[in-house]
Amino acid sequence: MKQVREIQLPETMVAADLMTDEQFFGYAPDDRKAELINGVLILPSPAADPHEDLNGFLLSVIRTFVEERDLGVVRGAKTPVHLGVGHNYEPDVLFVARSRAGIVEHDGVFGAPDLVIEVLSPGTEHLDRGIKRQTYAQAGVRELWLLSSESARKSAFYQRQARGGLAAMKPQEGVLRSIAVAGLWLKFEWLWAPEGKLPRVRLVLDELGVL
Repeated sequence: MKQVREIQLPETMVAADLMTDEQFFGYAPDDRKAELINGVLILPSPAADPHEDLNGFLLSVIRTFVEERDLGVVRGAKTPVHLGVGHNYEPDVLFVARSRAGIVEHDGVFGAPDLVIEVLSPGTEHLDRGIKRQTYAQAGVRELWLLSSESARKSAFYQRQARGGLAAMKPQEGVLRSIAVAGLWLKFEWLWAPEGKLPRVRLVLDELGVL
């Protein structure tokens, strides 16, 4: 079996023996989130409610927006993304442009999505900010959002530069504008409302001009 670079795993996660990509797609559990990072099977702990609330909100808004404008394909957290040998991730939300929809196959996405969104959890945050961010950059992801359910200050946003690689960017005037999903923008006050309650999806879609 191939050799892989060792990574540090938090106590809240479980690592099985090193796996090949074929073993991952054949034997990884299909009833919970599972990722292969440097050949190590990662089984995160169940997500907290704020994580799932934000995840569901983003998936609902972005998928409807993309479908109504026929921009491409949106998938959620149970879709494996093969980015290279030993690296198969399941991002919380992903978008693949219509012109590249061929990379979405029966068993997952085989290639870099245009947009990847990871909603951060304490047990796996260091992986999202570290090795996974590096792999997304190397694979050719155009845009990466690392979102904290707590605040914008703890979140990070990256966009691909003309010279290559993902560079950190700062949204202007409290609005996050996507370069990967044409016309999509999200207000910080939607994602991180002072009262901690996400807005109704229909109201957001109406403001985005979809409904």
